[in-house]
Amino acid sequence: MMEQVSSRPLEGKRVAMLMTDGVEQIEYTSPRSYLEERGATVVLLSPKDAGEEVQGFNHLQPGDKFKVEMNVRDANPTDFDALVLPGGVANPDNLRMSREAIDFIRGFSVEDKPVGAICHGPWTLIDAGIATAKHMTSWPSLKKDLINAGAEWTDDEVVIDARLVTSRKPDDLPAFNDAMAKELMLAPGTDPGPTA
Repeated sequence: MMEQVSSRPLEGKRVAMLMTDGVEQIEYTSPRSYLEERGATVVLLSPKDAGEEVQGFNHLQPGDKFKVEMNVRDANPTDFDALVLPGGVANPDNLRMSREAIDFIRGFSVEDKPVGAICHGPWTLIDAGIATAKHMTSWPSLKKDLINAGAEWTDDEVVIDARLVTSRKPDDLPAFNDAMAKELMLAPGTDPGPTA
C-alpha cells in the first residue's frame, strides 16, 4: 500500500505577512491563498492596529481593503515559521519608517527562519540589515539600492539564498509561492544552498 502524500503539507505552520497601505494586492492575496490551501495559518501584520484596514492597490489603482489581524508591535518572530513581505511602492516605503516592523523583519534573520520578499518588498531588508552579502532579486528600480547595501542582484524569477526568497514582480508569483512552501517544509537549520 502506497503512503499518501498530504495535501496539506504546511499544516501547523504559521506565516506572518507584514504590510501596510499601498501594498500590491496580488502579492498579498496570491501567497496567502497558496500557503493556506496547503494548510498554513497566515496572519496579516501591520504597524496599524488589529481591526484597522490596509489599502491594497492594483498597480496605481486602489484595490480592496484588508483587515489587520495583529499589530506588528504585538508580534514575535518566535511565534511564526516564516515571513512574507509583499511589494507595492508605498507599502515597503511606509514599513521602513516603522521601527517595530524593521525589528520584526530582522528577528526572522536572527532566528534563521524563511523570509520571502517580492517586487518592492526587499526594500525593507536593507533597513533590517538582511540584504548585505545576499544574492537577491527585486523590482528593477531597487537594483542599485540593494547593490549599495551589499547584495548581489540578478534579474531572475526567483532567487533563494539560505532562507531568503526574493522575486521581481506579480508574474513571478507561481515560482515565489512554490519556493516559500518548499522553504517552510525544510527542517529548521537546513540550508539547501544558494540557487545557481
